[in-house]
Amino acid sequence: MGRRKPGKPRRRRPGEPPDNIQIREARPGEGKAFTDLAALAMKGHGDFDDREAMREAVDEGGPFTSQFGVGRFVFLVAEHTPTASIIGISSSIPPLSVLGGMQRDGADPAALGAVAMAYAKIRALAVADTHRRQGIASALLTKALAIHRDHRAFLAYGQFTAGDTGLTRFYRRRGFTIHAPGQPVILPGNSRHHDVGASPLPGEQMFSRTI
Repeated sequence: MGRRKPGKPRRRRPGEPPDNIQIREARPGEGKAFTDLAALAMKGHGDFDDREAMREAVDEGGPFTSQFGVGRFVFLVAEHTPTASIIGISSSIPPLSVLGGMQRDGADPAALGAVAMAYAKIRALAVADTHRRQGIASALLTKALAIHRDHRAFLAYGQFTAGDTGLTRFYRRRGFTIHAPGQPVILPGNSRHHDVGASPLPGEQMFSRTI
């Protein structure tokens, strides 16, 4: 009882990739393949483009932490194992724009370190057109959040073009709150720092959830 019948596909758990897809950290030399896919996520979703920095970081090899010594940069790929090709990517980083603002405002190193560790920004998440609707983006996101949680982050956030119904549906189904266009995400403080806000670019809206 409970055994899977021969020939019947195994039901995957939420966030689990297909059997022919491996989710792993990017390796040196995969920077171009990584950023070629990252371009899909960034097209039409804001003017800020850090693909060259991504490419250099991936090719340099990890693990990576922010300049404050904590807060992980996580570069994941989805590899199609039969062809050894990269068909999906995820980039998640410390809240660099928030940290830059805090630093300009004179925040002390303890506060900067606490913020760098506590929050993760979903910078890019993309899957090649030929491999979409297979749960690969969900698997990449699940793995990225697990890594950040293991490194003591407790809230993840990101932003996309306002009114993108596909991304609204995707992130909402994965437990994220979708904020109104132009509304910032408040990153709650603790004994080391006050609440800080992460604001979207013009024409964007944000999403967030605890991890």
